[in-house]
Amino acid sequence: MTKNHKPIILIVDDNIENIKVVGIVLKNSGYELIIAQDGYEALGCIKEVKPDLILLDIMMPEINGYEVCKILKNDVSTKDIPIIFLTAKIEIEDIVKGFEVGGVDYIAKPFIKEELLARVKTHLELKKAIEELKKVAVTDILTGVFNRRFAYNILYEQIESAKLKKQNFIICFIDIDNLKIVNDSFGHKEGDKLILTIVNSLKENNKLSNYICRMGGDEFIIIFPNTRLEDCIQTIDTVVGILDGKKIKSVPISFSKGFAEYRFDMDIDIDRLIEIADKNMYKEKIAKKQENNSLETIG
Repeated sequence: MTKNHKPIILIVDDNIENIKVVGIVLKNSGYELIIAQDGYEALGCIKEVKPDLILLDIMMPEINGYEVCKILKNDVSTKDIPIIFLTAKIEIEDIVKGFEVGGVDYIAKPFIKEELLARVKTHLELKKAIEELKKVAVTDILTGVFNRRFAYNILYEQIESAKLKKQNFIICFIDIDNLKIVNDSFGHKEGDKLILTIVNSLKENNKLSNYICRMGGDEFIIIFPNTRLEDCIQTIDTVVGILDGKKIKSVPISFSKGFAEYRFDMDIDIDRLIEIADKNMYKEKIAKKQENNSLETIG
């Protein structure tokens, strides 16, 4: 939820009159609305537009609110959407079951306008605060890209997704060349400039992946979900070309890279996948050093 973004609320109820009443209250308070009159319609709506919060009735035909909530909480892409049950089922066992399946709150019908708005506002603010805390926890302070912790989390998810959907994905291991030389010769401030120059180029010229992760120091991993190896190579080579000829002080700005492909029928873990990409990166780094030494000898 961005600063200027109007929160989107999905109202799920099989009674259109209930939807109208709730909708008027929320719309007058500045919220964007999506409506669904049964559980399956709600699940379809969420695939199209992900709401910031869901107001969910329990008693509906075909699939009840509890089942809808379970489905959403078992899906990694929707599990963090707060769900408030808005229902006439107000027995203690009904309320407890609502919390057990993943609801964050429970409002009885007929509802009180002020209570509804207060609970919606509270849970939207909680969601935003949690999102900001999660972002800090997985973000590298210097570069603003993801950190090592996030890399392992997303790689685990990518492996599970690849197995389920029978898809492959690519990782690229990047090691920044000459960072130690820049740090030792010109100070860490210039070393940070070197890192940021490369990272910003990767962010600006990489349309295939949102997952750039700093593993530590001068090492980064880029995760390319469901992408062909040749497309990944072309993307990274474009960045190499953009940086060609640029320098920090007198030191060339460059990086070494290595790729590894995870295939859905492979039986390797995250560390082994990273190791393969790291080894391929190291081969390139050694080849570049040998080439430079050869040029110096000729000169």
